[in-house]
Amino acid sequence: MVAMGQRKPQDNPALRKFGRELARLRGLADMSQERLGKALNVSGSLIGHYERAERRPSRAFTEKADEALNAGGRLLELWPKLRKAGYPEYAGDFLEAVPLASIMRDYHPTLIPGPLQTEAYAHATLKAGSALATEEEVAVLVAARMERQHTLLEAGSPAIWAIIDEDVIRRLTSDPDILLGQLDKLLELSESGRADIQIVPSSVSIRRHPGLSGPLTILSFTDKPDVVYVEGFGSGNLISDPETVEEISLVFGKIQAAAYPPEQTVDLLKQIRGEFNGTGLAHVQLQQWPGRALRGGGRDSTNGHGS
Repeated sequence: MVAMGQRKPQDNPALRKFGRELARLRGLADMSQERLGKALNVSGSLIGHYERAERRPSRAFTEKADEALNAGGRLLELWPKLRKAGYPEYAGDFLEAVPLASIMRDYHPTLIPGPLQTEAYAHATLKAGSALATEEEVAVLVAARMERQHTLLEAGSPAIWAIIDEDVIRRLTSDPDILLGQLDKLLELSESGRADIQIVPSSVSIRRHPGLSGPLTILSFTDKPDVVYVEGFGSGNLISDPETVEEISLVFGKIQAAAYPPEQTVDLLKQIRGEFNGTGLAHVQLQQWPGRALRGGGRDSTNGHGS
């Protein structure tokens, strides 16, 4: 079973249709699962998983299977519809909108946003958040997220602006392998210019933190109005109402104002990366930046954002 709001892989209509077609074509070719698996350099049991809609096949597997079974492109025609398999059904409209956007502004108070996650981080958080899911079901979710992330980052669009709470980074100190890999990925994305990343310091008090109500994503387009996606436990909502979008956009702007600028965020990530000793974080005493204190006092009164 999977967590509330997530469909079991075998309950996904696109996966079921692909599995039935794979089994039909294999039968026409008079091939057992083991024989087809051997031809494709995979196990026969994996073929069975695909046919029972228990696993999501990769594009590479689909291409090889289509050729081996002389399917004439039939399996390849079905594969694009599998792209959302492994994601909650309620997120479908949002997932379809993301590649069409020119800018994606993402804020999450408790997690690294999906487009910035390492595979290890995604696995850990998805497993923790899907208490009833099997390891195989978690693997499907992780694979889907990583594939979507790869497509998004390789395309170069939308531009990504992500804001993360500092405590999200600090929470990783008990998992050094995950922490180091995640820090390296955030630094790579920041320094390559693929994503602008800001961190909200933990010193910002609840009275001055505008983002405590939950995660939000704003999508901007060149040919249509902005939309906002908000997600809760087992639910998600793509909002197009202009007044609501304007209000949430204002909230995002206030979160930006409370966060370190991108260049100072990079310095913070580098310092955490450098001072991590493999078992925990040494005390990080950040240098004083002109006009503000990065630790202990938040932003000073010169720009109106105290801690």
